[in-house]
Amino acid sequence: GSWSENACDALCDGRTRSGAFCGVPIQTAMELLMKVADTSNVLKPFPVAKKWAVRVTDEFFNQGDVERLRGLPVTPNCDREKQTRVGLQKGFIGFIKPFFSGVAKLFPKLQETVDQIDEVSSMWVGYDDVRLELEEG
Repeated sequence: GSWSENACDALCDGRTRSGAFCGVPIQTAMELLMKVADTSNVLKPFPVAKKWAVRVTDEFFNQGDVERLRGLPVTPNCDREKQTRVGLQKGFIGFIKPFFSGVAKLFPKLQETVDQIDEVSSMWVGYDDVRLELEEG
């Protein structure tokens, strides 16, 4: 079958119609799935999610450092003087979880992957930046 038919079988329990992917207009479906992919670090097993948390917050904090050096207002999530890596991850999970849950309703076969966010969230409970730094460097 076509790519969209194969993808629909993989994600949607076979629900499809002309011009739609899993009952969702194709453009909208692709935008939603791209956003899921872009923010999927919190859907990965915790050892992988931790590594991505460090990478993402490195990028954020570097941006904040450049903003500070240029005399610009520092973007709140990029301010290493006011944020913690672990705090940013916990906040992001709380922010993004409703989005993932909504996407899983449209694409039911993603639910198992989306459920991973609860495990990752519970793993962050025992963490602080010192522990994260010791483990991830």
